Amino acid sequence: MDGSVSTWLAHRTWYAVALSSDVDGGRVHGADFFGHRLVVYRDTGGTAVVLGGQCPHMGADLSLGSIVGDDIQCMFHHFCFGPDGSCTNIPSNDRIPSSARVASFPVRERWGVIWAFNGDEVDTEPPGIRDYDDDSLAYRARRTDLFPVEPWVILGNSFDFQHLRYVHALEFEDPDDMVWFDDGRVEYDVDFSSPAFGRFHQRIRVCGTNTVSYVTTGAVDSMGLFTTTPTSAGAQSYYISATPRTGSADEIEERLAFQEKLADDLLVDDIRAFTGMRFDESGCDTRAQVRFRGAARSSTENCRVTARPRGMPTAIGDAPTIGAAL
Repeated sequence: MDGSVSTWLAHRTWYAVALSSDVDGGRVHGADFFGHRLVVYRDTGGTAVVLGGQCPHMGADLSLGSIVGDDIQCMFHHFCFGPDGSCTNIPSNDRIPSSARVASFPVRERWGVIWAFNGDEVDTEPPGIRDYDDDSLAYRARRTDLFPVEPWVILGNSFDFQHLRYVHALEFEDPDDMVWFDDGRVEYDVDFSSPAFGRFHQRIRVCGTNTVSYVTTGAVDSMGLFTTTPTSAGAQSYYISATPRTGSADEIEERLAFQEKLADDLLVDDIRAFTGMRFDESGCDTRAQVRFRGAARSSTENCRVTARPRGMPTAIGDAPTIGAAL
């Protein structure tokens, strides 16, 4: 990828931009987002802040700066920017130009991950796991692979039933109860049979074009959430393993470790395929992939709000940079 993103992909949804641990202890984290730079940090109250990461003065990387109170201070000329993206101070104490601001993103912290919303008005929460609330689960988040494809290509596996049959040797009937929600969620249940794992049942939820979660019961008991975020190099993936808060701490740790290994083992062939993939959108699709792409485009066209500095017209997917030059 060359840093450009198809307009319909820059849609309104939640994207993982950091692990919670990345910004613990007063650390500042830089992230690539749609080919642009973000800076992630915590304010004095411990709340995560996500801003456009290029200083509008001379383009310095704000993730190399320092936290000053609730603000991030650029390391080059010490311009300071608050959680709303506005410049709060410049070293000369001169009048602060109105264009001295960066993008400010709505933020949530969930599952040990910091999520940024690509839009101004939040009308949904970061993805969850079907039939469970957060407090009932123990979980662990990891940043995993960087794939040279866009997130929806990876998520298409959730609808590519031939792939599941022939690559992963799963036996099952196509689900006939797939439910498509107006907010971009898709849910369905499947009974699988596997030579390696026996018979098991999965409750699957797809959110937008970048996240899938599953709850597995039967011969294998497992649950987790997989999400990817568009970068200039492709898609950065994150994996969250989860388990009910039942049993001892050692038993919970054993189940989390098992689920991580299970996910890693299942993804071996997928990782190999995605790592070497050079996807061409004009290629031939299966019917399931056509259906998924159509739903993704429709959802985007109906509800897309591009991310921009509040009060400014700059937008991801519509403009070359997040910040405005002084």
